[in-house]
Amino acid sequence: MKRMVKIRYAVIRYGCRAALKLMCVAAVLGLGFSQAMADDSHLAYLPMTFHAEGQDIRTTACLQVTEHVYSESNWWEGATGNASAPERAFKGVMAAIQHSDRDGLLRLSDPQEAKDPKHFDEQASAFFQQFRNLEVVGVPLAYDFDGLAVFFPKLRSQRRIFFAPFIFASETDGSFGFLPRRTRQVTYQLVNDWVQATWGPTGSAHPTYCTDDDIKRATHRVSLVSSSKEAWHPSQLFLRGASFDAPGELGDLVASTRSAIEGMKAAFAKGIDEFVKHLTPEGGSYLKQWFISAESKEREQYWAAIADQKPFFLFDLSSVVVVYTRPPMGQVQVMYFTFGAKHELLWTNASHVTVMDTVFKAGPLYDAASSKERPFSSVAK
Repeated sequence: MKRMVKIRYAVIRYGCRAALKLMCVAAVLGLGFSQAMADDSHLAYLPMTFHAEGQDIRTTACLQVTEHVYSESNWWEGATGNASAPERAFKGVMAAIQHSDRDGLLRLSDPQEAKDPKHFDEQASAFFQQFRNLEVVGVPLAYDFDGLAVFFPKLRSQRRIFFAPFIFASETDGSFGFLPRRTRQVTYQLVNDWVQATWGPTGSAHPTYCTDDDIKRATHRVSLVSSSKEAWHPSQLFLRGASFDAPGELGDLVASTRSAIEGMKAAFAKGIDEFVKHLTPEGGSYLKQWFISAESKEREQYWAAIADQKPFFLFDLSSVVVVYTRPPMGQVQVMYFTFGAKHELLWTNASHVTVMDTVFKAGPLYDAASSKERPFSSVAK
C-alpha cells in the first residue's frame, strides 16, 4: 500500500534547492520556526481505527495531521534556539519530571491545570514516581493538530517497552502548556488510537498510512473540532460517502446495505434466534441475553425502533460501513456494519460504545446528517 505522508507543493518541488528544502517545507506547513529539530516534518494521513466488539479494524477514514519524525534518540536534551515552541516545552517538562521539580512542572503546565492544586499535585507526584523506574529510549514521533502538540516518548521499564503521549496545548501567547491529564478531544483519541494500533508506529516497523487513492476518492472532509479553523494546525477527516437516492460509484454498496437492513427487519418477525444472525457474534450474544430477560414492552419498543429505520446516507470506510437512518418520527440514527465470513454485512457495535460514536453520532458530522434539505452537503469536498 502506497504510503501517503506528504503534500508536496510545486514551490517546494521545483523552487527549493536541497539545502533550503526543509526551511521551505516549514514555511508552507506553517510550523512557525526557521529550522526544525525534526529530521522530517510533513502532512500525514492517519487511518481511523474502528473498535468493533471483537477486534480493532483499520479503516479508510483518514485524519490529516502534521507529523514530525526524529532520528536522534536524545534530540530533546539539546533542544535550544533552533527548536520549535512545542519542542522547547517538551524539553522543559522532561527535565522537570526527571528532577521531581514540582514548581517547574507547574510553570510549564497549561493554566487550566493549575486551578486544582490538589489534583495537579497528585498528577505530578505520579509522574515523578513513575519516571524513577523508567528510561527514555527515544522520542521518535510528534503530531500537531487542532491546537495540540503530542509527543510520543518510547519508554522502557523492567517489564516492557511502550509509548506514552505527552500532550501540550497551544496558548494565546504562542507558548505551549503541558496537560498532565489526557484530553478527551476526539482528534487526540483518533491519533493515539493509530499510534498504538498494531499497524501504527508502536506495533509495526512499517506503519500503514492512508494512500493517495484514499484521499482522491474521498467525497467529504470535515473538521471534527468545532474551533479547529481558528486553531493551531487544524486537522481534517477525509471520508467517502453517498446518498441512497444518488449513490453513484457506491451503488452496489448502497444496494447491499439496504438489503441487509430489510433482511434484519424480516428476521425479527421470525424470532430472536434468526435476528441475531444479522449481528456480529459478540453483539448477537449480548442482545440475546438482554432480550430473554427484557419485559414485553421493552421488546416491543426495540422492535419498533428497528422497523422504523430508513437509511438515507452511508460512508464507505472499506472494512466498515457507517449508515445514517431517519425514522418517520424522531432523530437521525447511526448503524455500523462490518463484513462477515461470507462477505455479508453484519450489524456491529449494536450495544458497544466507542470513540467512533463521538465522530459519527455527535459533532459536525451528526449536524451535517440532520440537515433537512441536503444532508452532508456542508462537508462535501
